Amino acid sequence: MADVVKGFMDRITNEDPESRGQQLWVMFALSIFLVATLNYYAYVREPDVIEIGSLLEYKNEVVKVEGTLVSWVEDPYSSGDDRLDAIVDDGTGVVEVRWFRPADMPPIGTTVTASGDVIEYDGRVWLQSLGAGAMEWSASDIPDAPVLAIADVAANPQDHEGTVVRLKGYLSKSIGPDATFTSAYLGDHPNYGNSEHQMHVLIRSSTGTWIEAHSKVTVQGILTYQQRDLRWSLSIQGPDILIDRQHEVDTTQLDWAAEATWSYQSGQRVSMAGTLETDGDPWMLSGPGTEQICVLPTDIDRAANDASSLNGTLQSVEGRLLWSTTHHGWCIDANEGTEPSLINPETPVSLMALLSASPQTLLDQPERTYTLSSFVKYTLEPSVEDEEGYVVDAAAYTPGWTTVATTFPGPRTQWLEAGQSIVANVTVAWDDEDMRIRFIVNDYTLGNPPEARTLLWDDGATQWGYARDQAAKLNGRAAQIDGEWHLVRPGSNDTIRLNPTSSTVGVDELHADYALTWQGRLRQMESADGLSMEFVLDQAAVSDMDGDGLADGLEEAIGTSPSAEDSDDDGINDRTELENANG
Repeated sequence: MADVVKGFMDRITNEDPESRGQQLWVMFALSIFLVATLNYYAYVREPDVIEIGSLLEYKNEVVKVEGTLVSWVEDPYSSGDDRLDAIVDDGTGVVEVRWFRPADMPPIGTTVTASGDVIEYDGRVWLQSLGAGAMEWSASDIPDAPVLAIADVAANPQDHEGTVVRLKGYLSKSIGPDATFTSAYLGDHPNYGNSEHQMHVLIRSSTGTWIEAHSKVTVQGILTYQQRDLRWSLSIQGPDILIDRQHEVDTTQLDWAAEATWSYQSGQRVSMAGTLETDGDPWMLSGPGTEQICVLPTDIDRAANDASSLNGTLQSVEGRLLWSTTHHGWCIDANEGTEPSLINPETPVSLMALLSASPQTLLDQPERTYTLSSFVKYTLEPSVEDEEGYVVDAAAYTPGWTTVATTFPGPRTQWLEAGQSIVANVTVAWDDEDMRIRFIVNDYTLGNPPEARTLLWDDGATQWGYARDQAAKLNGRAAQIDGEWHLVRPGSNDTIRLNPTSSTVGVDELHADYALTWQGRLRQMESADGLSMEFVLDQAAVSDMDGDGLADGLEEAIGTSPSAEDSDDDGINDRTELENANG
């Protein structure tokens, strides 16, 4: 074999002029073959898997990196490009993968392998990938993230730093379908004023659909500490947000007198009542004074107006509140993912909306009775006399909510809870003394009371004052001090006076050493010396779901079931077994 190669090389390297042309053709063909072979090898060879920290050593080469998918955004510049930018972290560094003609993406936190050309330009380095096979992962690479409560993360965020976290909560703002980057908050209550915790979230990549403010969602992402803003943030992807469609999102009623607060509802679904003017472009809605807001109707609304003119009629409209650069002001747009039309003829105008749009119309008919559907603003205790209170158009505080003074009839034997829904037959009167409109309640029906408010020891007296007279929960150990029951903060000397109910199980010797969650009514009462006021958890009790005489919190602590009187089915209930064990 060596002789054959030697003979071939001698023939193409000899200097005989008669064979020189043949030699050139052979050398040309050989060079073509070598180049083709090298190109084929470069095409079919498997790229090397390298560390991200050493990418610069492979500039203009095709490589693979393996790491955790931190975030991604589709069409980052909203230019219509079929492109996706992803961030991958392998522990040695972080790289941006610019993926053209991409495929579906896995959840955040998945271990992925990305391949592409190493590009360095103007000091920036990224991987440029093309086609569906540029990013790979398997089912075993997808993280199994348990669903946590926001309170779990808030207690010890450091324990979850850099890990994949799945949370349920309520979004603080509406998210547009084309927004590629949104900063928002995830709360543990749909109303900001009732939320005990707020998690900052960074939403990357467009959702493709409107997600309403206060929607109940499940999100998954990586928890990181933002040093610049001194806060913890959860990075999530818009398309991965799961929306609970069973949770109904309330429509905010805009108040004509609170235009300064309208910006808080920007992008949200809102309703408003007023006199509709359809003879111009755009349509306008007028309030009780000179106030106006433009409304953008759907084709259905225009057809209804053509069939029977709506001009000059009192209407309640619904749409999305958006700032219009064309009309230089706020507009209620019915074309942006809200109801099919601006005006729903099957929905009557509510009394609160009528009052906002045309209060004089109501005052001109003092004998007329209206049906009011609203919420109690402040807690009212039982009374034998008529008592003044307030009703509002939302269960909890929202900027610009409408408050109306109301007289409730006596005698009443039940509490009216703050945030409790109420349906009442009322008349509308003018209060000369306070110079305002007042609802006079003839009779009413109450909805279910809201859940008891959870108090935190660290909140202190100022925050607790907002829960005065409301049903409240507080965790602590019941103990007698100077002949009076107190609730003692675990690991501290902080206490609050406790008035337990006569039937509660939480004050006997079996519960003496355990911190339990007590529920009662937070009252402010005069102290024993008469010189100050103090908080008291009145008519307090602990939960005992199975009725076995052991508090649910105690059963969880000792390992028995709170929902079964006899956890081990041995014929002896759990309390008796605990008493026998304690001798």
